[in-house]
Amino acid sequence: MDLQLLDQHGDCEWHLPRRGAMRVPGVIYGDAALIADLDDQVAQQLRNVASLPGIVEAAYALPDAHSGYGFPIGGVAAFDPAEGGVVSAGGVGFDVSCGVRMLHTGLGSAELEAVKTPLVEALFEAIPAGLGQGGGLHLDTAELDAMLAGVARWAVERGYGRPQDLARIEELGCMAGADPRVVSDQAKHR
Repeated sequence: MDLQLLDQHGDCEWHLPRRGAMRVPGVIYGDAALIADLDDQVAQQLRNVASLPGIVEAAYALPDAHSGYGFPIGGVAAFDPAEGGVVSAGGVGFDVSCGVRMLHTGLGSAELEAVKTPLVEALFEAIPAGLGQGGGLHLDTAELDAMLAGVARWAVERGYGRPQDLARIEELGCMAGADPRVVSDQAKHR
């Protein structure tokens, strides 16, 4: 990223000044070398977030920021609903129920250390990741709507997980999914 686009506010705080439709500035955290290594798309996506209705104070990018799908990965923003604030799908995860999960292997640290490289390779091979259409699961419209509404519980009910897995995710897997009626056909197709 071109550091000339930013105003430095301390060793690790950089501001992307308001311009165009931006309602608030952008703030990026990291030292000069880290910021210089960010791709320019992060700045553009931070500008996009800073232009959303109801945004409060600033659009932030954490030191691990990289370009996402409209909202930078590592981006943080708060929105005031009284000011027309929005919930941005890019800000909460491109995929419904996207998030970090924990896998309980039952292995101790010494046992895990002995198998970590082949384990990571096996997980990478077995778990679909990233944008694309290479997965083996294809849902018709009704089943896609059921998945959107049911999230983790939907997966467990269809054998893609075990009931005890729900104990290891937020709200015990009981969080509300998306209302399929408000998810666009384009998003469903994607």
